[in-house]
Amino acid sequence: MEDKIPVLVTLHFTDEQLERLRAVSPRLAIRHAALRDEHDDITPVLKGDEEIIYAGTPPRDLAKTPRLKWVQLHSAGINHLRDHPILKSEIKVTSASGIHAVPIGEFTLALMLALARRLPRIVRLQERAEWPKHKWDLLLGGELRGKTIGILGYGSIGREVARMSRDGFRMRVFAMQHGAASGRERYNEPEVGDPEGKIPQRWFGREELPELLASSDFVVLALPLTRDTRFMVGEKELRAMRPESFLINIARGELVDERALVRALKENWIAGAGLDAYGEEPLPRDSALWRLENAIIAPHISGATPLYDERAVNLFSENLRRYLNGTPLLNLVDKEQGY
Repeated sequence: MEDKIPVLVTLHFTDEQLERLRAVSPRLAIRHAALRDEHDDITPVLKGDEEIIYAGTPPRDLAKTPRLKWVQLHSAGINHLRDHPILKSEIKVTSASGIHAVPIGEFTLALMLALARRLPRIVRLQERAEWPKHKWDLLLGGELRGKTIGILGYGSIGREVARMSRDGFRMRVFAMQHGAASGRERYNEPEVGDPEGKIPQRWFGREELPELLASSDFVVLALPLTRDTRFMVGEKELRAMRPESFLINIARGELVDERALVRALKENWIAGAGLDAYGEEPLPRDSALWRLENAIIAPHISGATPLYDERAVNLFSENLRRYLNGTPLLNLVDKEQGY
C-alpha cells in the first residue's frame, strides 16, 4: 500500500469543500488547520511532514517542512512573496490565477459604468438629500457602447473584461500582453474570457503604450506587479490619456504613481479613476485620493464574492489530480518573472 501524501490546508474551507478535496484520491491525507488570517505565519500549525500546502503565505523557515514539494497559493499575485526564500528553492509554487476572472471582471465593468454615468456624484447628492437644479449639465453621463477599452495585461481577468466589453457593450478592444507568451498551462473556467486571444482588434507592444493610452476611452490595468511593471503608469502615461478617458486599476497599486494620479484627477488630465488597489494598504486616511469627486475608492475587494472559495477548491482539486498523475500543474509560478 502506498504511503499517503500529507496535505495541509490553512484556509477557512467548509467541511463540504474539504470532503471534495479528499475525494480527489485516497492517497491524499488532507489536514485542515485554518488560520485567523490567510497571511498569518503558518509555522505553529506545521507538523513537518507536509508534502503539499494550500496557504496564503508559505512558511518562511523552509527547514520546518523538509518534505515540502508544492505550495498552492490562495491569491493570483505573488508580490507578497517578494523576499520569500521559497522563490530561491526548488519547491513548486502555483497561484490562484483564473478564479478571479468573473468577479473582478464584473467589478471592472461596474466601475466603468459608475464613472461613465456619474454615480459618485449622484451618491453624494443623495447623502445631502439634494435634487440639483441643473441636473442635465451636472450629471450628463456617457455610454459604454461603441467606446474603446485598452486592457494592459491580457491574463484571465483582462480576457473576461474584453469578452464582456465586446459582447455586452460592443466596445472596441485593444490589448497589451505582459511579456512573451508562456507555455505554462493556466486555469480557465468554461465559457469565461477569451482563451484563444481572438477578441482584441489590435495588439500593442510595450513601446506602443502611449498610443494605446491615447486611443482608449477606458484604460484597465490587469497586470501582475513585477520589476518591469512597477510604476508603469506615471505622469507621462497619464498625460498621454485623453481628458475624457478613465483609468481603472483592479490589479496592484504600485502599477501607478499615485502622486501623479492625484494631479491628473485634480487637474483633469483624465476624467476619473476607479481604484481597488493602492501602494499602501489600507489606504491612509490622509491620502488625497479619498477626497476626489472623480475617483471611486474600493478597499481591495473586487474579487470578494461568496463563490471565491468554491472556485479555489475547483482549481486546487484539478491541480491535486495533476500532481498525482505527474502532469504539469496549472498556474505554475515563474520565479524569475515573478508571476
